[in-house]
Amino acid sequence: MMKKHVLLGSVLLAAIGAFSQTSRIKPKPSGIFDTKTLAHSKFEGIESAGSNQANAATPLAVTGEAGSKTSVLNNWNNFTASHNIYGTIISYAKPLQWNDELNTVSFIHRKSLTYSFSPPNIATAASGGIVAMISQNCGSDWDSTGIYSNDSYWGRYPGGAIYNPPTNTVVGNAYVVAAGPATGPGATTWVGNFYASKQLGAANYDNIASAAPGAQQAFPTTGPYTANLGRQDFAMYSFSATDDGKMRNLGGILDEALGQDTGVVLVTGTFNNGVFDWAGTNFHPPVTIASDGSPNWLSRPMMAWNESGTHGYVIVIGSRLGATGSNVGYQPIVYKTTNSGATWSLESGINFNSTAFSGIKKPIITVTTDSTLEVPFFWWVEGMDCSVDKNNKLHIFSSIVGTYSNHPDSVSYTVSFGTEGYRWQHQPAFRPYLYDFIYDGTSNWSYLLVDSMSTEGPSGTSTGNGYQDNPWDPDPSNSNAKVRVDARLQMSRTPDGNHMVYTWSESDTTVTTQQKKWNSLPNVKARCLNVTTGLVHPQEINVTGTANGISGLPSNGNVANRAMYHYTSPKCRVASTSTVNGPAITIPMTVSNSNPYSQLTGNTHWFSWAVLNFGNIPDANIVLCGALTTPTAPPNPTISVGENNMNSSTSSYVFPNPTKNNATLNINLEKTAKVKIEVMNAVGQVVKASSVDGQMGENKINIELSGLANGIYLVKVNVDNATSTKKLIIE
Repeated sequence: MMKKHVLLGSVLLAAIGAFSQTSRIKPKPSGIFDTKTLAHSKFEGIESAGSNQANAATPLAVTGEAGSKTSVLNNWNNFTASHNIYGTIISYAKPLQWNDELNTVSFIHRKSLTYSFSPPNIATAASGGIVAMISQNCGSDWDSTGIYSNDSYWGRYPGGAIYNPPTNTVVGNAYVVAAGPATGPGATTWVGNFYASKQLGAANYDNIASAAPGAQQAFPTTGPYTANLGRQDFAMYSFSATDDGKMRNLGGILDEALGQDTGVVLVTGTFNNGVFDWAGTNFHPPVTIASDGSPNWLSRPMMAWNESGTHGYVIVIGSRLGATGSNVGYQPIVYKTTNSGATWSLESGINFNSTAFSGIKKPIITVTTDSTLEVPFFWWVEGMDCSVDKNNKLHIFSSIVGTYSNHPDSVSYTVSFGTEGYRWQHQPAFRPYLYDFIYDGTSNWSYLLVDSMSTEGPSGTSTGNGYQDNPWDPDPSNSNAKVRVDARLQMSRTPDGNHMVYTWSESDTTVTTQQKKWNSLPNVKARCLNVTTGLVHPQEINVTGTANGISGLPSNGNVANRAMYHYTSPKCRVASTSTVNGPAITIPMTVSNSNPYSQLTGNTHWFSWAVLNFGNIPDANIVLCGALTTPTAPPNPTISVGENNMNSSTSSYVFPNPTKNNATLNINLEKTAKVKIEVMNAVGQVVKASSVDGQMGENKINIELSGLANGIYLVKVNVDNATSTKKLIIE
């Protein structure tokens, strides 16, 4: 079982924070939670034998959610299945990828109960075989091809993508590539990792894994340590393909004596005469050590690359050695390359000691050892992802909880609240907020507030919080453990890097059991960032909900309120030549589930070339599949969530947020100036406006909101022709 850890440091955010502060008194926690224990729980373990009964999913009538936009174009098709659900439960893998050069989608998964490799063998009969699904028409039709089969190394948690040779435009000349960890015969121990490739010619869409030398490779976890792939452990994170022809995957470096990983390995595949040569680059991040000798970092490294493969980032979450104050928590430790991985630099971390990040720290519970200290914890349990934009800047998409203590022996602990044991307090100003942290290595870290979630993932262990609300069945052979349900934060970007899409899953608490905050009826939500303007569009898209609130719409009925274990492709596309207040994005997406929820039996994968219509674009003008287009800039870019530097102020924020009838703008002016405030609704209409003569120094300006309906608004502040736009929620 792999155990992974990596680090963080300190860097200043120059831009004014997008998160509004509040003076609300923080609730006291009701318990503590050891995240290191969770890192080794069953949801990333080896499944028991279970049964081989197949399940067929049937549509369910569900209730649509208010406040989110949906599309009748989002059809969900049952396109394949897997032996059980385990191959898709880890959001950090990348099994779904769209190759924009070939306009082809690939999905790598473990074989179904009925799929047979030729020749048959023990591994493929027992779910160890890996299959690739390929679609050349945006998911309307699919071909399958058996890509990996090995009796000694049974494939698990696969990721993969398409390798396209330079200047090639024919799918048949491309290769599908897959990788992941492997168990030994009987699936009782982890023994290493597999790497496989296969050409996509028409004659190769069969159930025979390639027999070409090097097409199927396995690297053991044990054995002598080497500078490259020796002791490679659980290599299944952030599989990536870039235009330089390189295929990349992340894993750990196992120290058998310690029984844990001591570093991270980036495995790079280079095409060579029809197969791939794999070599590793090792990272040993400096982190604090607990008194039991275990390093304070976690088991899910991430990476992201620009389109050309020149600029890349490797990220691990851990407690950085030498960090002080609010920076001692489990936070991003970032390595950067600007020369395709030839050399790497350890970057500065986010400086949460800076007042620029006070908005993020406001909802965080105070640590027990210092009543004045707030330590952010990047909450990997709900999923986390990253991407690189057109300016080669890194984006890390994450939720934040509070570290229980800044002591090295308990810095991995977080707090819980109330009788339900929630990670967040789920009340105004103390919700599960979603952030995008942005960095390029040359300027200070900045961040955007993307959205907030209404629910959190229920536990998969019988003693864990929310277990009873977890809809999956228990496994009697494994202490009645269930698979855990998380928000599965995912990121995608257009090939030009100008639009970034954030997706996650959450439940509508008006229909959950007793309106609890557990994510038991998940739907996938989406937001979009325009990199040019630096603004997040105010419209939230409900990707899996029933279109226009129509209950039981057949095309969505199998996934609406049942959108478990979704993946989005790391790349998406703009689907209209014009935009009206925002783009139309189409994005490959999968959901994996069964009906009823059964973790050990056959599970279904659903696919949609999903439409995210962030503008007022008629469906008829949206090109689902075809030539790529270049969007025009939104005509009103101020209608979104964002933050610009204000030349005449050092800080500004709106509080409380969310609010009811009134809010306050706190702004610190360098000189006397006119402060103009406009409150706009989601379509950019000004619904409240005021103007105040601000004085040099700190100003608290009332914003009157009476008569406004509940919802999301934008507060635009103008001082000396400099503007700042902030998101405000009225509830």
